[in-house]
Amino acid sequence: MVQVKIGNCTINGLHKKNIDVFLGIPYAKPFNKISRFQHSKFMELSKPMIDATHIQSIPPQPYNSLEDFFSMTDSSFNSFKQNDYCLFLNIWKPSSNQNHLPVVIYFYGGSFLQGHGTAELYCPEHIVEQENIIVVTFNYRLGALGYLDWSYFNQHLNYNNGISDQINVLRWVHQYIEHFGGDSNNVTLMGQSAGSMSIMTLMQMPELDDYYHKVMLLSGTLTTDTPLNAHTKVQHFSQLMRHYFPNKTLKTLTSDDILYLMESQKIERGRSRGLDLIYQPIKDHHMSRSIKKFPKPTFMSYTHDEGDIYIEDATRTLPSERFIHLMSQYGTHVEKNDALTMKQQRNLITEYCFVRPIYLFLNQMNSCDTWLARFDWHQPHTSYFKSAYHILDLVFWFGHLSILTKNHYSITQHDMNLSSNMISDLAYFARKGKMPWKCYEPQHQALHIYG
Repeated sequence: MVQVKIGNCTINGLHKKNIDVFLGIPYAKPFNKISRFQHSKFMELSKPMIDATHIQSIPPQPYNSLEDFFSMTDSSFNSFKQNDYCLFLNIWKPSSNQNHLPVVIYFYGGSFLQGHGTAELYCPEHIVEQENIIVVTFNYRLGALGYLDWSYFNQHLNYNNGISDQINVLRWVHQYIEHFGGDSNNVTLMGQSAGSMSIMTLMQMPELDDYYHKVMLLSGTLTTDTPLNAHTKVQHFSQLMRHYFPNKTLKTLTSDDILYLMESQKIERGRSRGLDLIYQPIKDHHMSRSIKKFPKPTFMSYTHDEGDIYIEDATRTLPSERFIHLMSQYGTHVEKNDALTMKQQRNLITEYCFVRPIYLFLNQMNSCDTWLARFDWHQPHTSYFKSAYHILDLVFWFGHLSILTKNHYSITQHDMNLSSNMISDLAYFARKGKMPWKCYEPQHQALHIYG
């Protein structure tokens, strides 16, 4: 066991090889039946002792088959307990007594519907083993609890509750990370997919600038919901609530009830293969800074075949009319003849949901402190890694190559070197605020390849 003392509070953690691990530290106050529909409240370290030796509850969410695939067991997801009160963070740090270490806060993805900070794929032990940095992971609320506009029901309730959770994590790290050997003046936000979109939401809030200093945005550019769209969605949710639970109020709705309503809303909106973001950040006055005026060092990346995970095979191809409607939500007009086949839909998703938005964002940036990379690694003759699809790069960023082995692929020295190099670049950026290769400029669109 290892201990960290902060004022009158002692936090007990675990010692593993050369790493100290602190699991399940609460960063926001517990909820009651009404406050779970409001912004979270920051929690000071006021208890005399916190047991940070085991994983705490994760956010309520539907079953996540991807989590089981990207783990060493086939029942990883169901091993976690779900609870409305899920606002905990985890810290991985080198066991040495060094101070002023760079800090990375990782934001998970999952379409704002799934994910949690203790998923095996996001365990940063290999990063901390290889590099002398600290990594923080955490939970934030998802789905309706995180992103539905609950103020529709009561003016004292809120929207963007998941964003409020993320802000409180930034506050907690800023206030306490130095006691773990971290440098509160050298914090990097790193996120993938919805995690990247979350960070881009925070980038529009200049009042948070003191809490972090650079960003790593993997496979995700932000599309905020308009208040009008959010209003339409919550009206639909309310109708479903009256239909399925006519005798219940917000106070008496259980987590399972809310998940049932979310699934009903998803079914009524139609098949989408994850492209329909029913729950997402809602634009408001707090997002006052234009994203192109963001002043901090920015790294962005995408995978060569992002769209392949959405349309996994020919049986998952969406009806062309439905696909066209979904793409219109991303501001893209698609002709029917261009959206008939699996390959067409995969390529359109990659191009218009990922690649073009990334280049548009970078070309608008006023700062020259930007870097761009593409993940190309794939193995055409394998069953599960035929293309460089969305999320596959995380196996390498976090060093979990054993997941490849579990899925019948024999890793090579090249694979190990690639993962090690990606982790090295991650830490280099966290330390120095730049990558060890040419930056991206609109006139010189430098692209670094991981492959």
